[in-house]
Amino acid sequence: MEKNSTFQRKVGSTVFISLLIISGFALFVYHINFFLLVFAGVFFSVLLNYLSNHLSVLIKLRYSLSLILVLLLMAGFIVGLVFLIGPSVSKQMREMVDKIPEMLNNLKDQALQTEIGQTIFKQIPEDPEKLVSDKGKVFSQLMGSFASFVGSLVNFFVIIVTGIFLASTPALYTKGFIKLFPVSFRDRLKEVMDKTHTTLSLWMWAKLISMAVVGVSSAIGLVLLDIPMPYALALIAAVFSFIPNIGPYLSLAPAVLVAFTQGADKALYVVILYFSIQIVESYLITPLIEKKMVSLPPALTLFWQIIMALMTGIIGIMLAAPILAAIMVIVGELYIKDYLEKGK
Repeated sequence: MEKNSTFQRKVGSTVFISLLIISGFALFVYHINFFLLVFAGVFFSVLLNYLSNHLSVLIKLRYSLSLILVLLLMAGFIVGLVFLIGPSVSKQMREMVDKIPEMLNNLKDQALQTEIGQTIFKQIPEDPEKLVSDKGKVFSQLMGSFASFVGSLVNFFVIIVTGIFLASTPALYTKGFIKLFPVSFRDRLKEVMDKTHTTLSLWMWAKLISMAVVGVSSAIGLVLLDIPMPYALALIAAVFSFIPNIGPYLSLAPAVLVAFTQGADKALYVVILYFSIQIVESYLITPLIEKKMVSLPPALTLFWQIIMALMTGIIGIMLAAPILAAIMVIVGELYIKDYLEKGK
């Protein structure tokens, strides 16, 4: 009787734990955008904490004051950047939007010179109104786009505020999280969390350097090639370079469209320029600045980006690389070292 009771308790516990894991997984899948938002806030707090700690050591200042100084420097840098190149970039962005019809016409003319292009454009109605015959649907799409834009602004504000709150008292949240686990495991968990924190900090710092190099190199190259709107295109290249593998090719599209207004030869030069910058960034700059951080295998990163894109869209693509970096540290420490290689 006693054995049956023990067996039933074990079965009950196993079922309960299994249901708990399944429920947690379902919650994660169906509300993954919320978890990504939390991760983005944590990620931003990691950067603030990393910079504040280094600044505190460098100028012998209290951590809280260092954090305030870092936030002021960030805000000052953004405001200064807006005042210095904001008007020029804004003007060039407007010019780019105004030139979109001309760019598309040039692209169409080039495409019509090929059999594939002729086949594709035969399927497109010549009367643009046929593409937007349903005015209600167009209005609905515009309202949906506006709602998405507002939602993105709210998410951005939440990420910034969450990051600041977490960075202001990191020990409070770290200790609170660690207390959820058994006492015997807490020291090891703290060690892994510190290593993950360092990895994410170095990854972000390396990515910022890489983005700056891509932006400056693109601007110089586009100016030398006499391509219109060079600074706006360089800013797009810098921002999209945050996304490994996919980002550089996304930023290439508007640059090629703009270059086509100057001729097919200029478009070819732009393609060569962007691929050259990508090669230098991928095989020279990134390996140099990734020496002290986890190196992300390109194929694995691309596979993970595809999964995140299918599950969450653009925000998943943007956060795929840092999430993968954190997962690799956690798996390497807790699963490979502590489980597979234990006792070796």
